[in-house]
Amino acid sequence: MFDKIKRIFGVVLIVILVVVLIYVLVSRISGETPTMFGYSMLRVSSESMEPELNIGDIILVKEVEPQTLAKGDVITYQGLEGPVAGKLITHQIVSEPYEKDGLYYFTTRGIKPGALDDPEIDHTQIHGKVMCKLPLVGTIYDFFSQWYGLACFAAILLIAFSSEIINLISIIRNKDEDIDPEVPKHATAPNYDESFTETIDQETSEVITNLDDEVL
Repeated sequence: MFDKIKRIFGVVLIVILVVVLIYVLVSRISGETPTMFGYSMLRVSSESMEPELNIGDIILVKEVEPQTLAKGDVITYQGLEGPVAGKLITHQIVSEPYEKDGLYYFTTRGIKPGALDDPEIDHTQIHGKVMCKLPLVGTIYDFFSQWYGLACFAAILLIAFSSEIINLISIIRNKDEDIDPEVPKHATAPNYDESFTETIDQETSEVITNLDDEVL
């Protein structure tokens, strides 16, 4: 019973990992930011938030309602103008948000000394609120983003779930071998009886002779 549960758990985990990997790859190729359950992981690519956030740090961003944001929160939003158009920017809210005509407006700025206020944004540009920085995840991300890291990840999966993979291959192979499920796998053909053939031949000859006699 325990082995069966372990096997099922292993297969389900493999499926989940494959689905997540495909989702992340498709999202990256399409240029979208992968988001799961309202959370996404982003990598800092500028020094505007130093010393709190350094280049290469991985941050966890959560989708939130705009009315919950306040001065001092760090948010990630999409730029619309100038050199930052279409890019994600992570800066701190530096004044109390306000609402106008159904939209919430925010003023943000990097915390690096000498930074200037960003152009005002509205809540439709906001990707989410920065919840925390994920230590060491950046190093792990760098490793697994290389070909040798992916190869190592694949090897770990094969070793961890080798028995489940072998069982799955065995099940598929057995199904291919069972051509007719109605016939028992070890069924054998009946023994050939020569006397039966001789009896049939004799009866056939007699029928043919009788037909010849009637024709004559």
